[in-house]
Amino acid sequence: MTEEANKPNVSKAIIDRLKALDDLPHFPEALMQLEKLLASGEPVHMDQIVQVIAKDPRLAAGLIGVVNTAKYSMGSKITDLPDAMMRIGLQDVRLMAHAINYKSSFKSKPPFSEKHFLKHSLLAAFLAQALAKSLHVNTGEAFLCGLMHDIGIYLLAIEDRDKYLEVMKLIDYDIAKLPSKEVEVFGTQHAMMSARLLQQWKFPKEIIMGVANHHSPEKADEQTKAYAYITFLAEQGCFLLGIGNGVADLNDDDRLTPSEQMETALEYFAISYEAYVELIDHTFEAVQANGMI
Repeated sequence: MTEEANKPNVSKAIIDRLKALDDLPHFPEALMQLEKLLASGEPVHMDQIVQVIAKDPRLAAGLIGVVNTAKYSMGSKITDLPDAMMRIGLQDVRLMAHAINYKSSFKSKPPFSEKHFLKHSLLAAFLAQALAKSLHVNTGEAFLCGLMHDIGIYLLAIEDRDKYLEVMKLIDYDIAKLPSKEVEVFGTQHAMMSARLLQQWKFPKEIIMGVANHHSPEKADEQTKAYAYITFLAEQGCFLLGIGNGVADLNDDDRLTPSEQMETALEYFAISYEAYVELIDHTFEAVQANGMI
């Protein structure tokens, strides 16, 4: 995938070990069928989606819960899956199904706050979606980049809890140090772990590489660079809003003044720092008001 991926496949070896121990996050058959259906290129009708989602009662119940939040509610409570999915719409059904699954897919407890980790991931998804809409990039792919970008942190933490505690001590809660210290301790870093898992789950290239390069978006190829930059900006937005991932946060210098990497990302999309901050603030307020996090 990138330079670190070309080393002796440390990330793949860890994924394989976790899979053998049945300790990988769960990716349900219904979601796999949904992704295949949407990727087929054929016209998809809502009743086909309903049939797929109905196979997983957890996803079905979650979507009915989502449709009764402020974002979708029109004053009357919905209890029927087809009605819920019609209200949400085809595009958001896919995204919300992934978000619902993400919240309950982890089996082992990591050595950091799961509550902070999940809130950070969900907010990053909504920020990435908002950024993509503003920057005319595919919003669904961007949402999934934001949602999945840090899942590799969880994978490394459950691979070896003590080693990840060592990483956390070495970085002293500074996100800028995280990838290099993970490589120092594990031989790989969380962005690559995330991408390897998404590759195994057969996600589109844009999502895999957007996630793989979110700490070094300038290294992504031209086809996926926009997704890498959006994922980077979504994560940075979470930190600026005070929503850390339970492991790291911005250092004081990067919080007070945009980093060189931040300036490069904003230049790539030709938007100002002020416009970026306004967008993430507005998105955060809307997501909170709608009960989505």
